[in-house]
Formats: sequence, C-alpha cells, structure tokens
Amino acid sequence: MRVFLTGAAGPLGRALTEVFRERGDAVVGQVRRRSGIGVLRKLGAEPVMSDLTRARLLADAMQGCDLVVHVAQFFDFWAPQPSTFHAVNVYGAENTLAAALEARVPRVVYVSSSLTIGEAPGFWGTERTVHRGYTHTAYERSKLTAEHAVLRYRAKGVEVIVVNPGLVVSSGDSGWLGRLVSDFATGKRRRTGDAPMGWIWARDAARGIALAAEKGLSGSRYILSAETLTTREFMSRVTKVAGQPTPKPMPNWITTTSASWSAVTSSLFGGRPRLSLDEARFTTSGFRVDGSHASAALGLEYTPMARYLPAIVTGYRSAAKMLAA
Repeated sequence: MRVFLTGAAGPLGRALTEVFRERGDAVVGQVRRRSGIGVLRKLGAEPVMSDLTRARLLADAMQGCDLVVHVAQFFDFWAPQPSTFHAVNVYGAENTLAAALEARVPRVVYVSSSLTIGEAPGFWGTERTVHRGYTHTAYERSKLTAEHAVLRYRAKGVEVIVVNPGLVVSSGDSGWLGRLVSDFATGKRRRTGDAPMGWIWARDAARGIALAAEKGLSGSRYILSAETLTTREFMSRVTKVAGQPTPKPMPNWITTTSASWSAVTSSLFGGRPRLSLDEARFTTSGFRVDGSHASAALGLEYTPMARYLPAIVTGYRSAAKMLAA
C-alpha cells in the first residue's frame, strides 16, 4: 500500500511513518521545513515539501496513493494570530480532503483529538457521546469544525475515518505538551492542577491509526486513550523518573487568576502570555474519555506508561542539558 501522510516530520508523524514502513507500506510524507526531509529519508519515506494551503500540489503528490492520513495540525492554547487555529486545522484539513478527492484516493484517516468528544462534566466520553454544545478553547473549536468538514467528503465518495487520540506522549516534541513535560522533568515547574486527562504513547497512537486505516468503518470514529490520570498524577510519574520533587497542587482559582493577569501583561507588552486563558480553561477542565472501543474493534493493545515513560523523560533531560551547555 502507498500512504500519503501529512505532518510526517512531527512526533506522531514520525511514529506513523515507522509503523507503516514496518508493515511494508510505502510512505510519502508531507513536510513544511527542509529539516523534515532528512528525517523522513532516514525513516525510509519519500518526503514532499509543501504546506497545506496548496491543494493542487498536495493532489499531485497523492497520485497513486491508496490512503491519506491527515496528521498535520496546530496544537497549542495560544497563537500570535488567533486565526491560525482555523487556517491550519480547518482549512488544512479541507485542502487535504479536496486533494484526496482530486487524486482519487479512496480512503482518508483524519487524526482529530479527544478534546472534540465534548463529554459533559463528570461523565466519560465515548464514540457515541453527544457533544455538550460548548467548547473551552480555540484549538477544540477548530478541530471540531474540521471533523464536520472532512466527514462531508463521504457524500463525494471518499471513505473517511476519524481517530481521536488523547494527549500524545513522545520524545522530541517541541510543542505544548513536550514543553510541559520538559519543564517538570528539569525542575522548572513545581505546581500543576488536578484535572483528568487521557494519555497515550505516540507509538500506540500510531498503531491505532494504522489499524483504523486497515479495519475502520467509513464514518466511524475511534478514541485512542490508554490511561486517564490527572495532570498532577502524570507529572508525578515524570518527576519520579527524573528525580525531581513531586508536583504540588495548583488550585483552579490560582490558575484562572494567573491567566487573567498574564493576558493583561501580554496585551500591554506583547509576546506569549506565561499562561494563556485557553490553557487555563483546558487545564482546569481536562477531559475524560474511554479508549476501550479501539481495543475491541481494532485489536489495539495499549502499552503501560511505566514501560515507555522513562526513556521519554531521559530524552527531555538530556536535551535540556545540551541546550544549557
């Protein structure tokens, strides 16, 4: 099988490339930066340098592919231009599906997020959950809008499967979650909240996506979430491996007050706020989803966190030491 993969040089994209290559599939990987070309070549994939605004170039690169997996996204809780969330996550997804339709690729897996499940407070989210009707962050809104957009392509003859990973834990992640793990692994942060979150190793998420591509039903969604821990529980495991003090609780009122002051400071002086309002909303509300259906329907086996976390934490600590040297 020939697979076209967007966001191929990111942490989840790299894991997916490895999984597909191990299965014997050819991978064509879309990257935005030249540095991603070498990364993909080392993994045995064919890199294509493009961004998601060029549907025609994407369609040309997809020629002869049997499957498109759309991973590329903007995952954060702040952006200098708020429109970035919609531009990347919605328009990028629409352009990718339009390109797949033009290239006559029969099957697309859209990698969304468990944040879009939208379970009501106190409940567990499943594939059958009806969204609560309101969102907490610009990221969540953009991914939810994108889901609706890509599923409309089923009416045009494209098979579309949606997967909803929890927070994807990976080494070499320079994004929001990677920075957070690194801060606790190196002792830069000592306090965090107690909202529940769903966590999954990048390798397991990649295997789940590959299984959804193989066995998933068009129009269906599959939640990929291995363990549900509060942020403090997860970071306590990180600090234990790293030899750092156990995180102390951060009351929600302190989080929201800090975010409000950060927003004022950011508006006056510019730059990224120390704690954005969206991040405060996310970290005080969290999410709770059930990833067992993917195990039953797709045969996905989740890896216990104790098996993969030590190597990831060691990697972040080593990277921090190299930057400090």
